[in-house]
Amino acid sequence: MATSTVLVPPRHYLNDGYGIASWLLTRDHKRIALLYLASVTLFFFVGGAMAVLIRLDLATPAGDLVTDETYNKLFTMHGVMMVFFFLIPAIPSVLGNFLVPIMIGAKDLAFPKLNLFSWYIYVVGGLFTLYALVTGGVDTGWTFYTPFSTVSSTTNVVPTALGIFITGFSSILTGLNFIVTIHRMRAPGMTWFRMPLFLWSTYATSLIAVLGTPVIAITVLLVAAERLFHFGFFDPRLGGDPVLFQHLFWFYSHPAVYIMVLPAMGVVSELVAAGCRKPVFGYSFVAFASLAIAVLGFLVWGHHMFVAGESVYSALIFSILSFLVAIPSAVKVFNWTATMYKGAVSWETPMLYAYGFIGLFTIGGLTGLFLAAVGLDVHVTDTYFIVAHFHYIMVGGTIMGYLGSSSAISGCHAGTTRIRPSFRC
Repeated sequence: MATSTVLVPPRHYLNDGYGIASWLLTRDHKRIALLYLASVTLFFFVGGAMAVLIRLDLATPAGDLVTDETYNKLFTMHGVMMVFFFLIPAIPSVLGNFLVPIMIGAKDLAFPKLNLFSWYIYVVGGLFTLYALVTGGVDTGWTFYTPFSTVSSTTNVVPTALGIFITGFSSILTGLNFIVTIHRMRAPGMTWFRMPLFLWSTYATSLIAVLGTPVIAITVLLVAAERLFHFGFFDPRLGGDPVLFQHLFWFYSHPAVYIMVLPAMGVVSELVAAGCRKPVFGYSFVAFASLAIAVLGFLVWGHHMFVAGESVYSALIFSILSFLVAIPSAVKVFNWTATMYKGAVSWETPMLYAYGFIGLFTIGGLTGLFLAAVGLDVHVTDTYFIVAHFHYIMVGGTIMGYLGSSSAISGCHAGTTRIRPSFRC
């Protein structure tokens, strides 16, 4: 009598338990990455819905879809949702969690329990912010400029500030996890200059997150404290200085731009190398450019304050540094272009996103040079030139990289693409 053999599929992160508890209590870095994926996608759609309402309101000269007060709330909550709950965590928390251990040959991140805890912190911070949204929103602008946010606004400033404060700990813990993992858990033979360029970008991003996020956390906490208990941190009537808030806010928020875009640069480096079937031209220059961006990014916050009474000499120094930080970004763009030269260039979906990133990010970078020039910046500050520059970097940069990597991973699993970056499918 013939016997049949039942083939049992190998255990992996998708079939290692099917109950809700197996996901909510998991310590598998891939499952945690998928938890982040679901979470950031929710906030992406919430923030995107507000963007649609904003554009619909602006479709007519009168702007008659929503009231002025509602427009300010939509504008603010769109920025908060997209910046703090999608753009900053999207690539590091989703793709970083998924790929970093695989790329260095480790079984998991250095602190798996801390990794899961950071996701729960992110969710709790997001719930505070969603509470602020459904109970009336906040109208201060996503920058929370004082004294309007601490004195004049009658909207939900405190719950939103607490949401951002709590979520900041998620960024800090995730960055710390990546730094320790990359330092201590690389496989034998995986030296620094054999690492995929995505890891260099993730490492640089983690340094910014660990060093910069505490600043924004304590800043929004001071805003909440002044609003509730009338301390004199930023209110001129109580001896405070509203410009101090701008210094604290932008000291984090300009490096935060690189938290958002540096991981996407790492993704593009991998896609270009895989899509052109050749190593990235000038590997060491691209790697050190990531670190240079991380360091210089902390030195240029003053260009956001050219119109805030900054001295001519301070403005001159910040202007020079702002031009300087563009150099390592340009190095990356030129090296990607050199890699594509005479390469077996692919036209599959992941590479199309990489091409889109290079073109749109270049436009965003060039418009950034206009803003580094003091004489031009004072005229275009608070205009749609700023909005356009920012969105060329964020949508043309971060989201292009995010979608490109996602399509590469999903296509790799499904066998529908030959673009296989430096990780196992």
